[in-house]
Amino acid sequence: MARIDPPLVARTWRGRTRAADADEYLTYLHDEGVAPIRAREGCLGMQLFRRIEGDVAEFTTISYWRDVEAMAAMHPDGTDDIRRVWHLPRDPEFLLELPEFTEISELHANDWNEG
Repeated sequence: MARIDPPLVARTWRGRTRAADADEYLTYLHDEGVAPIRAREGCLGMQLFRRIEGDVAEFTTISYWRDVEAMAAMHPDGTDDIRRVWHLPRDPEFLLELPEFTEISELHANDWNEG
């Protein structure tokens, strides 16, 4: 196991759209959400997942940070609650509900097989 010491911080966001909007939102979320966050100092990487089930598409983004302080700096409004979601301008147009919070967890191991 490839242990990470000290552990990295992972921030997980989830949102749902209509399946009919899934492709458009995927592009929008990547271009307006994932890419700008990935470019922020302290962000070590991003993942963007999509799962379509019936009429609903669920999106999950996970960003990885060296520590909580680096992650807190990603909030443009300087909020004290690092779990609070900062919505993209068109999120109300796409999302079935506007999630209020993200999930924060520690990454202790990363075993990824390339190939």
